[in-house]
Amino acid sequence: MSAAVSFERVQSQLEQLGMGAALDNLDNVLETGQKKELLPVQVLDELFSRELSARFERRVQTNMKLSRLPAHKTLEEFDYEAQPQVPKDVIEELSSLRFLHQGENVLFLGPPGVGKTHLACGLAMKAIERGHRIYFLTIHDLVTKYRTSREKNRLHILMRTMTRPDLVILDEMGYLPLERDDATFLFEVINKRYQKGRPIIITSNKSYGQWDEIFPDLVLVTAVLDRLLHHATTINIRGESYRLRHRREAGLTPVTG
Repeated sequence: MSAAVSFERVQSQLEQLGMGAALDNLDNVLETGQKKELLPVQVLDELFSRELSARFERRVQTNMKLSRLPAHKTLEEFDYEAQPQVPKDVIEELSSLRFLHQGENVLFLGPPGVGKTHLACGLAMKAIERGHRIYFLTIHDLVTKYRTSREKNRLHILMRTMTRPDLVILDEMGYLPLERDDATFLFEVINKRYQKGRPIIITSNKSYGQWDEIFPDLVLVTAVLDRLLHHATTINIRGESYRLRHRREAGLTPVTG
């Protein structure tokens, strides 16, 4: 079989196997291999490496789209000088994603505007960059999805959506009290992820002692906190709101209420 025929067969086989990146790089890799007198196995290694790299990049892009992150904020952009109470060493440890692999939850507590969501999104970005599936939504969004799914008899689909990702972020816990059915579904989500060893990041404007204002009874509060805090890192932020600080620095009177 001639070299030209073999080349055409390889092209066809790569196309049939869905190895688009390898196909696109075939000419270049073979040419480089010939110039550098590489062994056949080295040529194959380079070809497959490019295919795997391209597939990983596509996976990252897909996971980014599916994550529903409200903003692509990174940990590197976080202003520690503005929020000195945020323990940078703890955030750096969390950025290693050991918490994700160990199934440990992360909870950011503090008043509005102190960077809780930014930090949560920054950790999510780290996870996405390393190929993990994440899903972001506010507690309000979760309640809305729960009620819609219940009406359409699709709760099993919503539960699968909430338990399948490697990491789920529940933002804005505590802005509104939860009705019993909503709170029970949230507990079921937390419990199933706890059983599977899949972590959750939660941001809340209330301390744990105030969570009885969120849930309809103390039994449910206790059950939720028991599962969330069994393996968890809690970061309390007691700084000034970024937005209010920027308004003050600009000479504007903060809006209250």
